[in-house]
Amino acid sequence: MSVSSVQPGYSIIQQSSKMADDAAHDIQRNQVVNPANTNNDALAFNKVELDKPQPAPDNVDALVRLNQAQQYNRIGTHVLQRDQDMIGSLLDISV
Repeated sequence: MSVSSVQPGYSIIQQSSKMADDAAHDIQRNQVVNPANTNNDALAFNKVELDKPQPAPDNVDALVRLNQAQQYNRIGTHVLQRDQDMIGSLLDISV
């Protein structure tokens, strides 16, 4: 009976990739709907805006999901790395 953590490691990485793609699509969709800079004036950066709009909550949620996807990706790579370390130590023992 073989026990391997390769399949769970790859599934975690695959899930994190899907989460990152979904979050990136949400951020891109929000940027298209609500463009931040609609003014083409070259000196617009000097303008002082007192009532600056807050970022949309959707962007905050998407950024949290991106961060969560990054953490899942790290976990998946650590699982695969530990599996490779264990195989290496087993090979060292048997030789």
